[in-house]
Amino acid sequence: MSSYYPIQPELVQKTYYREMTPNSNLNQDILLYYEFEPISINSDIHVIPDACQDLMFYMGKDQKVVLGNTPTTRGIYSFTPKGKYFGVRLNPKQTIIQYNCALKQIVQQPFFNVELGCTLDSKFIQAVFEAGDFEQRVQICNEYFCSQKKEKSLGDEIFATCFDSIIENNGLFLPDVIQHKTGYSERYIRELFYKKTGFGPKKLSKFIRIQLLLQHFSFEETPVNIDQYGYYDPSHYYKEFKSLLVITPAEYIKEFLGRKNIKRKYLYY
Repeated sequence: MSSYYPIQPELVQKTYYREMTPNSNLNQDILLYYEFEPISINSDIHVIPDACQDLMFYMGKDQKVVLGNTPTTRGIYSFTPKGKYFGVRLNPKQTIIQYNCALKQIVQQPFFNVELGCTLDSKFIQAVFEAGDFEQRVQICNEYFCSQKKEKSLGDEIFATCFDSIIENNGLFLPDVIQHKTGYSERYIRELFYKKTGFGPKKLSKFIRIQLLLQHFSFEETPVNIDQYGYYDPSHYYKEFKSLLVITPAEYIKEFLGRKNIKRKYLYY
């Protein structure tokens, strides 16, 4: 399992939801597979920043495939009431999907037409729609994406080193550390991040940091030391948390991060 495992608590809470980890050969490309169906007629669901992009299949009568993009702040994404969705949450380090246009353009919209955004085999898409259940879809995806793996470029390797450094440092982008590890300038790294994710490293690291905080709140018994996450003081911590998630840490934890609410439905492939 990847050391970065972003969560969407409100999606889990407000849908019939389950997920499955990918084939171990795909850990650097795919974080998880999931499926969900909104419980309520009101299928507007708040999504929070997670630094990821999802390949999403709507399994209803009007079948469609889109790229789902991370919001920059907690915001409402609209889904079809009672509609079933199958998703592939991509690792930001992934190299199995090639894009047809700049990611800076793609990530500006919550959902982006997959035919415009990237190239996927039409037979693969049809096989996912025709699969009988979640497990079959996961198997089809594992086989297809394993066939798409290619040797990583130097830029891919450098980005992976940078991304892992941010994770290791609790969501902090430390230019001096990264420059020492890679030997490349901050300007080059910034351009590489825009190419690989559509965001600069400082903004992306904020998304990662908030996710790491939420994971700590959800799964750890020990209190959070905000200094470890690079917050200067409680005021800095509250201000950034609310700028990304709209409500305060206490409000978010009470509403969405109880262990009963966030319990993940793990299925291992």
